[in-house]
Amino acid sequence: MAHRKRKLASADAMDDGDWWLNNGPDEGNGNTIETTETEDSNAQKNTANDNKISDVSTGKTKSKAKKRKKKFKSDTTSDGNKDNQLLTALCNAAKLTPIEAEDYKLSESSFLEEPKSQSGHPDSLSTYLKHVIPQWKRDVKKYKGTGGSPILLVITSSASRAVDLNRASTEFKGKCCTIKLFAKHFKLHQHVELLKGKVHFAVATPNRVHKLVTEDALKLDKLKYVILDWNYRDAKERRLLDIVEIREDITQLLLKYFVPLAKEGKVKIGLF
Repeated sequence: MAHRKRKLASADAMDDGDWWLNNGPDEGNGNTIETTETEDSNAQKNTANDNKISDVSTGKTKSKAKKRKKKFKSDTTSDGNKDNQLLTALCNAAKLTPIEAEDYKLSESSFLEEPKSQSGHPDSLSTYLKHVIPQWKRDVKKYKGTGGSPILLVITSSASRAVDLNRASTEFKGKCCTIKLFAKHFKLHQHVELLKGKVHFAVATPNRVHKLVTEDALKLDKLKYVILDWNYRDAKERRLLDIVEIREDITQLLLKYFVPLAKEGKVKIGLF
């Protein structure tokens, strides 16, 4: 048997990176794991045409059928109805039945009043946030949280994207306590300790947010706005709810926390 090794990006690498209380450069490459793939020794004897087989009766060459994994495809809509877009993507990702989906329907009042068009480019984030949360400075001034409970939470798919969004939101944030939350150089218990301080604005990835909320370190009692990095697509053209490595965490956050809070009128959701 011949063996060859290949590096696979770990699922947590999608959520890796560093996090700071102040702006700083993004660090770190994703962790990797090595796996060994075994091949049949007979395969080594095949020629460059081992993807083809000969048809003895006709003398023609036929291509082997290649097995393809069925790709997850987000069924988001392109219309202006934000509830339809979010609910359709959530039902697809969480595999909800039509009856189950009824429990997660949101009214237009559960969403922020967004501009007619937006690109999802980081450079437009401050302008977007000023439009949808014009009362931000007042919210920060009135904040009386004891720690670990942001007013605004931005959810994105990766550490590098989170760093970009944090930098791009500087003009909007002004003087407030900001934190970036994603895994790599800090253990969970270190995040728990650091979240005991005051925080107004948080930008994070789903994996780390889900763990911190489960640990009751990241509290949602003062949360007023959740911004989903909705229009961004990664290198594989996947949206937030399409990415396998984070899909479970983002769907659980929506189903257990964000959608129920929005239905109660405590939180408004934005689709950046």
